[in-house]
Amino acid sequence: MPLLTPWWRLSRGKINLGPIWLKTFFIFLLIAIFFPVPVVLAGEPVEVSREQHWAVTEEKFELALERLRVGKKTRIQSPIVLVHGLFVNSLFFNLDEEQSLARYLAKEGFDVWNLSLRGTGRSLGPLKGGPKNWSLDDIIDRDLSAVIRYVQKEGGSSKVICLGYEMGGLLLYGYLERKGDSGVAALVTIGAPVTFNHPQQEPMKRLLRLEGSPTLKKLFLSLNAPFFGRVLVPLVPKIERFFYNPENIEAEIKAKLLEDALTEINPGVLDQVLLMIKRGEFVSAKEDFSYRKNLAKIHLPAFFIGGEGDMLAPPEAIRLVYRGVSSKDRTLRLFGPRAKDSAAYGHVDLILGQRAQKEVFPVIGRWLKQRDGRE
Repeated sequence: MPLLTPWWRLSRGKINLGPIWLKTFFIFLLIAIFFPVPVVLAGEPVEVSREQHWAVTEEKFELALERLRVGKKTRIQSPIVLVHGLFVNSLFFNLDEEQSLARYLAKEGFDVWNLSLRGTGRSLGPLKGGPKNWSLDDIIDRDLSAVIRYVQKEGGSSKVICLGYEMGGLLLYGYLERKGDSGVAALVTIGAPVTFNHPQQEPMKRLLRLEGSPTLKKLFLSLNAPFFGRVLVPLVPKIERFFYNPENIEAEIKAKLLEDALTEINPGVLDQVLLMIKRGEFVSAKEDFSYRKNLAKIHLPAFFIGGEGDMLAPPEAIRLVYRGVSSKDRTLRLFGPRAKDSAAYGHVDLILGQRAQKEVFPVIGRWLKQRDGRE
């Protein structure tokens, strides 16, 4: 036998390599040489790298983005931007090493960019003369464009995937309606309604008392979400159940959420939220644009997720969004006993529920991979 035997003679059986185990060894050797891939042994922990980035807006807000990935080259083509909800910061997606949608997606091969919205987390305001108050419309019109452009550039892709939880989902609806979807490959929203007139949402109307009392509103803003979350939520069962199913979230995770992941709300954002509750739908701060009525402007692949026990974003509200978009490729998934899940998922437990990693996260990852052509 020559020292270097042509591969085509080996593949056509011209050379006898002996026992089958030896032939198998040579096949794997050839694959390893010509198609090298990283190998993770069973039980070996996968290390997720974390990098801090900032996307700068025209107003000079420095929006913090934490990049999470395994290795320098990810398996999924489009990077994914995570946009958190109201009263929480970006730690909601990355509470710890175990309870983390961000880390789960990174381990599944995604290039993950976890955004801190303006005024939260490590995001920084302008050094001089920047606005102190802003609305959701400002974030839609000014911030998300800067974030998407930055991730496109740094991620080396012309398109990004956008995933929004609650208010983060509303912001993404607004961005797609106002800016179009030319730079977005797919949309995933979790617990993100555009209507606020369903019977389960009735407790939200109690916030409207703030409109009639400047003193009460000032007190609410001075104490803000972290105080109310840490003091009221654990003490009042009705408030607790409004935000999550207490039977579906572990005490340790609940404590971390209340301690680390809550954030203040900006006065301008609060004003717009109160307006939305009063109007019963997602509208602009100037009341000149209905985001609910413009859902049909969304055409890209979209995945809408809700919980059967979610009182802030009840199933019918999520169905309304699903029916309202024009996407030909659209999926609705409500987590709960009817879908043979372990519990009726509430609002927060769609991300932090005790079995969210086993039931919710894989569904998201699988849907995204199918749109990327990987499954």
